[in-house]
Amino acid sequence: MKRVTTKLIACVFSLCIFLSVPPFAFAEEHGHEHGEHENHEEHEDHEEPELNFSAAQLQEFDIKLAQTKSGVINKTLSLTGEVIVAPERLFHIVPRVSGVVRQVFKHLGDKVIAGDLLATLSSRELANAKAEFVAAESRLQLANTNLKRERDLYKGNITAKRNYLSAQQVQAEMSIKRKAAEQRLLAIGLTKKSILAVLQHADKDLTLYELRAPAEGVIIEKHAVQGEVLTTNTRSFTIADLSQVWVNLTVYQKDLSFIHQGQQVLISTRFGVTDKQTVAKSDISWLSPTLNEKTRSAMAGVVIDNPSGYWRPGLFVNAKVAIAQKQADIVIPLTALQTIDGQTSVFIQHDDGGFEPQAVQIGRQDFLQVEIIQGLKPGQTYVSQNAFSLKAQLQKGEFGEGHSH
Repeated sequence: MKRVTTKLIACVFSLCIFLSVPPFAFAEEHGHEHGEHENHEEHEDHEEPELNFSAAQLQEFDIKLAQTKSGVINKTLSLTGEVIVAPERLFHIVPRVSGVVRQVFKHLGDKVIAGDLLATLSSRELANAKAEFVAAESRLQLANTNLKRERDLYKGNITAKRNYLSAQQVQAEMSIKRKAAEQRLLAIGLTKKSILAVLQHADKDLTLYELRAPAEGVIIEKHAVQGEVLTTNTRSFTIADLSQVWVNLTVYQKDLSFIHQGQQVLISTRFGVTDKQTVAKSDISWLSPTLNEKTRSAMAGVVIDNPSGYWRPGLFVNAKVAIAQKQADIVIPLTALQTIDGQTSVFIQHDDGGFEPQAVQIGRQDFLQVEIIQGLKPGQTYVSQNAFSLKAQLQKGEFGEGHSH
């Protein structure tokens, strides 16, 4: 039996040598085919990631859609400038009477609203004004009583007419002095209510003077400390309402002919910015009629809203001013552009609701829009805002594909 088996094995090896086939080649070939079959099945199981977003997801990611259409591209001129406090929103607080600071309630950087108490002073000048008003009120009351008595006596033929007329003149003079004393208190800053408190002796401290905020804003300067003597020329606080600021743009002589009121302007903190948090769109509000003697340049003023407080006075900025317009067949916002696989692309939406990146060729552009020369057709639906969310989803799917291998 052993001899038969040995001969059989020898014959097999001889046959393999004769056919020039390595031993076990059939097994290896079979195994290789099996592996290819498994890999092929693995490739067939893999699918490209689908970009489908529901209406709720579009709203959640703030993805905006638009239709491709014609538009205008602005020719722009670059200028530089500086953010300043709007002059009509700057408030210098000075006491209306001299006094010594008792207590300070607000400090540098604090936000205030109209009527907030900033500091209190002890003022001898205010005490004298209040005392004068109280005395004037008393003299007027006395003059009123005397006039009433003289009127009754005159009507009863008990006293002469000249006494009645004399009392009437005194009453008129006291009335004028009382009104003048009241007006002085109003000019100092007291209200009708606080003046009434003085008359009713509810004002226990005649020297107390209150410095209050005239408007809403933030304290940007403070020159009041406890124990300091403040006069009517002392700027104790400076309050600025920064919810809206100005930008002063420098316009040199060579550019003056291109700049006028009403032109659109994009303000940014660096060139080519498209981040919403660091750009602001507005118009030129005014253009100075004279030139600076040293720089030979004019100033163009731009008013921008500043609800977040990003635009701080003193910040240097760049501005792009639209000075001309040209028509283009397809114009889309710059926010729609994304770079995918090294190509400038736009995400378009198909009829079934799915999204796909479409490579495009761009032409002229301004600070907000870009011309599409090739890649889009009029009337196509595309992602105009927050297309990065779709790009992230696409890259996430590609990463998953590489990981599966």
